[in-house]
Amino acid sequence: MDNGGTSLNNSKYNTTIINAQRILSCYYYNFLELLAVKTKFFQKLLMKGREPVFINEIKMAKVTKNDNVLLIGCGMFPSETITIAKQTGAKVIGIDNSKNITKIADKYVKKKGLSNLIKIQYGEGAEYPVKDFNVIFIAINVWPIDSILGHLEKNMKSDARIMCKSSRNDIIKIIDNEKFTIVAKLKNPQTQSFLLMKKN
Repeated sequence: MDNGGTSLNNSKYNTTIINAQRILSCYYYNFLELLAVKTKFFQKLLMKGREPVFINEIKMAKVTKNDNVLLIGCGMFPSETITIAKQTGAKVIGIDNSKNITKIADKYVKKKGLSNLIKIQYGEGAEYPVKDFNVIFIAINVWPIDSILGHLEKNMKSDARIMCKSSRNDIIKIIDNEKFTIVAKLKNPQTQSFLLMKKN
């Protein structure tokens, strides 16, 4: 009994720490993305580091133009949303839980002339309707990650793919192995990317 209680407490502790780290990273990335939407120098700087990771994730998730794609945590500089649309021709919806951020991101997408492929919407990752998507991307700074994965497991298509970015392999620490299978993993310069599928 004591061992079970300790294990449960450790699990809750890990989840709390992981979500706290993701919240902190949210502020960090918001600052960088604010610079990127305002200056071409920071746009190029961010894309230089991000785009190779995005392209590898797209290949690993086997995204095609026939897929309906959701990106949870698009941010004000929706670089991954744009890369997915440009690389595959797929229709992509990017959501964020900040109305101000979605307004900036939507304006940026329109400026790039990609409104025919990309829609930016306000939404909570743990509540947003997901049953129509074939591929779901989760950004590195999205939280609470445990609640979002729980929502996806209950509501997404049985054969949908999840591409989840991870810091310090945090996904391994919280993923429910009885509900998800880790299909593949990418090691990026500063992060990891996990391709997940629901166990049927």
